Amino acid sequence: MLFQRLLAPIRALAAKKGGLPLMILLAVIVIGFYLLSTRKVLVPIAPEERVWAVDAVTASYADVQPELTLYGQVISARSSELRGRVSGRIVEVAANFRDGGIVEKDELLLGIDRFDYETELAQQRSILKEAEIAMKKSRRKYARAAELHDEKNVSDEFLDDAELNLRQEEARVEQQAIAVLRAERDLQETAIVAPFSGVISEQSVELGQQVGSNDKLADLIDLSRLEVRFSLSNTQFGRLIGPEESLAGRAVKVTWEVGNEPLSFHGLISRAGAQISSSMGGVTVYATLDATDRFTRIRPGALVLVRVADKVYKNVIQAPDSVLYSDNTVYLIRDERLISEVVDVFGFSEGAVYFRPQNAGAIINGDLIVTTQLREAGVGARVEAR
Repeated sequence: MLFQRLLAPIRALAAKKGGLPLMILLAVIVIGFYLLSTRKVLVPIAPEERVWAVDAVTASYADVQPELTLYGQVISARSSELRGRVSGRIVEVAANFRDGGIVEKDELLLGIDRFDYETELAQQRSILKEAEIAMKKSRRKYARAAELHDEKNVSDEFLDDAELNLRQEEARVEQQAIAVLRAERDLQETAIVAPFSGVISEQSVELGQQVGSNDKLADLIDLSRLEVRFSLSNTQFGRLIGPEESLAGRAVKVTWEVGNEPLSFHGLISRAGAQISSSMGGVTVYATLDATDRFTRIRPGALVLVRVADKVYKNVIQAPDSVLYSDNTVYLIRDERLISEVVDVFGFSEGAVYFRPQNAGAIINGDLIVTTQLREAGVGARVEAR
């Protein structure tokens, strides 16, 4: 009965004209009010701050002298091309005349057939004797002509002819003596000897082979005077020849990576090239290796690693080069947050950088400098050093 009483007004309202739309509108308002009053309120939750895990190094000021790591090539400070001075057939070859053969100074390396040169020398000596005999006859004739001229028995022209003949014979003797010397030298040149002690390279002749004058026979390399040739960039060269530094006499360490056991050598820089290399943009430098001899295992042409002491950087911080941002900025950890400092960079060496802060005292001993490169974090970010 109660329900019917509640529905009576609604039925009466619906029966009136326009009552149904009004009733629907009232129902919507009632339902909307109910939904608003019973909706759940969303309370925002503050996001948790991200902590970045980073690697860091401890700042420490010190005087540092790093090493420059360069690449070079071993060369010989003295070498010689062995060439034939005369032509002929090779009739003698020394046992050590082969690639890698070690020879002593003045050791006979090759012998060229001497027969033609011995006969040529004998012939030139014979001609010289004939010229000397003719010269002696001319001297006697001239002496006789002078006596007769003094006695007024011959004319001046007769005396002049005798003197001219004598001078011609003397000149002939001098020319023939030169021919004898040449023949003697050619005979000596049939023996190819080592001008200094060294090792044979690029040997190109064999027993019985015909060679011509000036043909290349081999190279002789002096292994007791080995050098390393390498290049310094303009920047490196400028540092090493600064007002407080000297390039000549600077020690170098040379490593030849061969087999399982690298060979190490020491040396001193002896000189620098006369010109700046336009192709490489630097200076060629030469260092003389210590304690080398004919039995040294390293050979010219070997590619080696060269280490040279760089200049001394005073009171700088040394750190991995990954600490740098934008070429001159580093990040420090202070109270678990990042701060940035601008630095002056003085040099690099094998993955390390040497720098000082532009503001004195901005970085002190013991400060943690971030080495991890972070793309998103910046000043104020919270970090944790690993």
